[in-house]
Formats: sequence, structure tokens, C-alpha cells
Amino acid sequence: MSESRKPVNKKKVLKIVLISLAVFIVLNLIGAAVGTSTSITHPRRDSYDTVEQEMKDNQVWGDFDKYDKEKYTVKGLDGYELHCMKVSSPLTVGTGKYVIYSHGHTSNMYSASKYADAYIELGFTVITYDLRAHGENAKAICSMGGYEAQDLNYLIEDTFERYGDVDILGLQGESMGTSASLNALRYSDKIDFIVADCGMQSLKYMVHDMYNDMYLYPFGTCADIGFKLLYGIDDAQVSGIDALKGKKVPILFVHGEADDWIDTQNSIDMYNEAKKYCYTELWLVPGATHARSRQVAGKDEYKSHINMFLTNAEVIEAEALEDAA
Repeated sequence: MSESRKPVNKKKVLKIVLISLAVFIVLNLIGAAVGTSTSITHPRRDSYDTVEQEMKDNQVWGDFDKYDKEKYTVKGLDGYELHCMKVSSPLTVGTGKYVIYSHGHTSNMYSASKYADAYIELGFTVITYDLRAHGENAKAICSMGGYEAQDLNYLIEDTFERYGDVDILGLQGESMGTSASLNALRYSDKIDFIVADCGMQSLKYMVHDMYNDMYLYPFGTCADIGFKLLYGIDDAQVSGIDALKGKKVPILFVHGEADDWIDTQNSIDMYNEAKKYCYTELWLVPGATHARSRQVAGKDEYKSHINMFLTNAEVIEAEALEDAA
């Protein structure tokens, strides 16, 4: 005679399912906290050769090989060593015009090639460098513009000391580099203009926007906690939109309309805030994805917008720009 089966305890099964589901959700939330904060603070490093090839593939390397280059190092925040490079040509000698370029996450100083032609034709010597935790720099925590802005302040001071003819100093940022450039306004009063390409208004906004697009709303808060507990970073304080408040430095915001990584709304919001305090312009580039505005618009169009912006902002006299262009 066969044994009778025990009746299924539905309540017990439901309890097990709910507990398993809760554990699954908690593990995923912890994964968001650890994974997101760690991937940002410990970026993959693209080599110089990789970035050079990328720029050539995207046809934005231009005349970079032809320019005079001088490599050197600068001590940043807490003595952290930054690898830097001065890029110049006979067009830039004696003009007193300098621009410091800050690259995006995982890239390095060689991505300055996409902007160098435009600036050099306008008479600007380009200073490019590896942001902390990138390029040839030592291991460090990347904060997407917080620590990097303080490093940039040291580089600004070094530029004035190293080159005694600095008359105009601008900043050109791209993505994370824009965050560093805007946050540098907290520390330096020696910045004459900023070109802010595809920047985020804050690290917190970027992370939450990424998860909100996937309808994973709690995951952004978990990432906030991960930044704070694991790396001591308050992602709400890495905020370009807050840093520009009250500042009178002219800013040109550039953003690709097809940017699917840092939404165009970031630059629109920063533009609307900045215009309360300073001269500012907004250029939205049709069809450009993230960090591709220069590639899509072309060198001449990008240069023309910088030209008009600097003229309108009265950073440089119109006659000087016409001669340089």
C-alpha cells in the first residue's frame, strides 16, 4: 500500500518564494551600490595608442602629429602627479592665449587631438593632461570631477607660473572633463572662459538618470550609498551646476542631441542656470551621440562656434579672432 503524500503547505511555499525574492532584490541593490560606484571610481584605462587609433578612426586626429609637443608633470591634489603635455605651433607663439583640455572617463590626454586644430588655428596653445586614475598616472580614486577639479586648479596655477605670457586662459572639457572644468570654478578665479562639451550637471543626477531610464528607481539611491560608504564621495557634491552659481565666467555649452549616455537636458539645465550670472551660449548638435559633437559638426564649424562665443562674450576682440581664423 502506497504512502499518502503530505499536503502542500501553500503558506510555507509562499513564504519561501517571498524570502527568495527579497534576497534577490537586496543582492541586486547591493550589486548596484558596489558595481556602479566601483566601475566609476576605478575606470578602465585606454592606452595612448588606443585613443590615437580611435581619434584617427573617427577622423578627428587632424594635424596633431605636426604640432610641437612638450611633456611634463605637475603635482595635483595631495601631491598626486599628473602627466601633462603642451601642444603648440608657430600660430600660437606669443599670443598669450592658452586652453586646458580635460578628457572623458577612460580616455587620456591624446583625445585633445579632436579639439587641437580648432584652438591652434585660433591662436591658442593647448595644455592637455591625464586626469587622475587615467593615462600614465598612478592608481587613484576617480570622482568624475570632484578631486579632478582640485587637480585642475593646480594645473591652472602651474600654467601661469610655467608660461609667463598667459593673458587668456580657457578650459575645454568633454564629459567627465566638463565636470572637472565647471567644478574648478570653486577653486580658481583665473579662468576666462569654459567650453563645456556633453557634461553632466552632477554625478548624482547622471547615476539616477541612468537607472530611472531603466525604471530601476531605488538603484540610484543604492549607488549614492556605495559612493559614500565605499569611497567617501558625496555624488551630489560633484556638481557642475552648483559650482557655476554666482560665477561670471562665460560658458559655451555643447551637447549632441542624440546623446544616449549623458542626456542633453544636463546642458540645457546648466545653461539656464548659468545665464543668470554670466554670458553663456548653448549649442545642440543634431545627430551627435555622446562626445561626438566635434566629429559630427566638423572642425571648421566647431571652431566657428568657439570664435563667435569668444567674440560675443568679449573675451577676445573680434579683429583678433578674424586674424587668427
